[in-house]
Amino acid sequence: MNRSDESGGGPASTGPAGTSPASAGSADAAGCGGMSAPWPDTLEARVARLLGEGESVVLVTVISRTGSAPRDAGTRALYTQAGPEGTVGGGLLEARAMEAAAQSLFMGRSARVSCDLSGFTPDSDMICGGGMEVLCEVLLPEQADLFRLAALALNEGVGGVWVVDVSHEAPSRSLCLDSLPQGGALAAGASLNTASARELAARRKGRAGLVEKGEFSVYVEPLAAPTILLLCGGGHVSLEVARLAHACGFIVDVADDRPEFSNPQRFPMARRCYVLPEYENLVSACGIGRHHYVAIITRGHGFDRETLAQALTSHAQYIGMIGSRTKRDQIYALLRSQGVPAAELAAVCCPIGLTIEAETPQQIAVSIVAELLAAQAGTLKRLRFEE
Repeated sequence: MNRSDESGGGPASTGPAGTSPASAGSADAAGCGGMSAPWPDTLEARVARLLGEGESVVLVTVISRTGSAPRDAGTRALYTQAGPEGTVGGGLLEARAMEAAAQSLFMGRSARVSCDLSGFTPDSDMICGGGMEVLCEVLLPEQADLFRLAALALNEGVGGVWVVDVSHEAPSRSLCLDSLPQGGALAAGASLNTASARELAARRKGRAGLVEKGEFSVYVEPLAAPTILLLCGGGHVSLEVARLAHACGFIVDVADDRPEFSNPQRFPMARRCYVLPEYENLVSACGIGRHHYVAIITRGHGFDRETLAQALTSHAQYIGMIGSRTKRDQIYALLRSQGVPAAELAAVCCPIGLTIEAETPQQIAVSIVAELLAAQAGTLKRLRFEE
């Protein structure tokens, strides 16, 4: 739980920003190995960018897991000419996977690699008790349009399924979409016929993994849009939340009414920075939808009240607001008098963040991001206690 409101203190760095949405700038993150999400946007967008620049990359995907291996099927990372980006679990398992990925990139040949650590020897430095099979898939520049289409579908919230035939030495990847995203065009390897792909995915109960179909072995992976965290307010606390949330896999957007508090120089990890005078038209300007989590951390009660009222009209999965219980009760009373149903207000997490007696911006960020992760995992109700 946060013990103080956002002060809206001075920015760590400032730069020019207009009054319209600004891109977060370069998506390059070479050498960011070990981070769970070293890209400001989706992995698909990162791959499309690299391939579009003429660079071949290796997509490292866990396609099966046994025992207590660290990560499940669907975990992905990249191996580029600059080295690894992302993680598939760390430790010796990841080291073996990345060694294989480096070899695949060098040879230009994909490979399925089994990493088995179920055994134990006295000189071993870890006990895993499991293993995983990793697909080191060489992606070529001619697949740029396919990944660009997938990235567009994710941004538009269009559902679909990745299907990779791994029966042969050279994997064959295809993308089956429920519909064509606005502004998109079918690329080689993409189709709008999802019936067979959905049937395969149903065998995995909607989760990524291998499916055996006769003599064929197919890896299926739902095209699931990542959670977008919209930070309303760009002060000290928001900056720390953005850093930590991005490291934990969220796509981060920022909105503020002041250009110096919402710009790519201050928030280099953000996908988009919005400058909205008086936070007008927040929902439409920021495209708040069902993949959004909204954290309200503005510099004043009036802005908090206004952004909360707007956010409640959206389909955001999560809404949290910084502040004390006294502030919450005052804002809620005013919104109820304006016709906002009490049930909608009850679903808001305020004070935002798990109760850890946080005081500094860094500590408050930990409490907030921990709450966001609990909301993702479905464990928030039992973790969030009222004093």
